[in-house]
Amino acid sequence: MKLFEVYLTTAASAQTLLSEEVLGTTGAQVFTAKEAELVGLEGIPDDPTGSPRVFIACSPSDERLIASRLEGNENVARYKLHEVG
Repeated sequence: MKLFEVYLTTAASAQTLLSEEVLGTTGAQVFTAKEAELVGLEGIPDDPTGSPRVFIACSPSDERLIASRLEGNENVARYKLHEVG
């Protein structure tokens, strides 16, 4: 599984990151840090800058599609990609 750690601009909302079509097509899931821990993604460190962030879990085959949507989104300040499992 791939996990995007997405840092949002200050006024952004997680609902603005991916369209319903992309979510439905890929099966990607968007989580807050607390939600990610509740579903078993343990050891997520706090962000020292306090920037708003969310996590997007997806299959490796959908990595490029999700990355392209994040790169073109004005609500994304930056993101990191992690390999999980």
